[in-house]
Amino acid sequence: MARPQKQTVDYFPHDAKASEGDTLTILQSRFGNDGYAFWFKLLEKISSSENHIIDCRNPLKWQLLLAKTSVNDERGTAIIDLLCELEAIDAQLWRESRIIWCQKLVDNIADVYKNRNRPVPERPISTTDNSVSSADNPQTKLKETKLNNNYILIFKLWNELGIISHKKLTGDMKRAINNARKDYSQEEIGQAMRNYAVIVKGAEYYFDHKWTLVEFLSRRHSNNIERFLDLEVAKSNFRNKEAGRGAHRGYPEKTTQELKDSIGRPLD
Repeated sequence: MARPQKQTVDYFPHDAKASEGDTLTILQSRFGNDGYAFWFKLLEKISSSENHIIDCRNPLKWQLLLAKTSVNDERGTAIIDLLCELEAIDAQLWRESRIIWCQKLVDNIADVYKNRNRPVPERPISTTDNSVSSADNPQTKLKETKLNNNYILIFKLWNELGIISHKKLTGDMKRAINNARKDYSQEEIGQAMRNYAVIVKGAEYYFDHKWTLVEFLSRRHSNNIERFLDLEVAKSNFRNKEAGRGAHRGYPEKTTQELKDSIGRPLD
């Protein structure tokens, strides 16, 4: 069996004038030596953590970090919050998922991975799922992270489009996304959703039916990804009377491919 490749480093750069930087100046002014000690002990912990991620959704990992930095929960949380404000760590990952990620540190140790001929660990994806994986295999965790990435990006994009917003990502949504990914890339799904929003919100288009995310991705409601994949084709399908179309409100008469095939001859 091949020996697992570690995704940690044994050292990180510590500039002799580090304490003169903005981050440490503000940390020390607010928290004294606790601020200085916390920051560098945190960097040590990040450096030695697999993929340089500290997942504090796990209460034990949070307690271990507090023990290592010799502060209590309230003071540790306050320091982390200040580090977010200073953009020393990733604010979104901490506030949404209690994950500590320091992009500047990862950038500073990139040469280590270059010498190993391996890619530098990438920023994890923020997720609304508060569960913690019990898998010990880094490759399994990476696969789960990428899968969650697919779900979260599509879910967030859908809500940002303001068609029908959903409070949380459900199992039905994940299954619908998985089914759609069998035939289309994530980029194609996202493009189809954006085009659908243009049509459903446009006064110049007769189509105004608002689906949920599951309905949009479900073949039971026709192949919507195909219908909305090409914006210009969708505009032709759904334009008001001046386009000469008499399609039933809510569903187009032709799919994208059918309309493309009809170019050069009169539409039915």
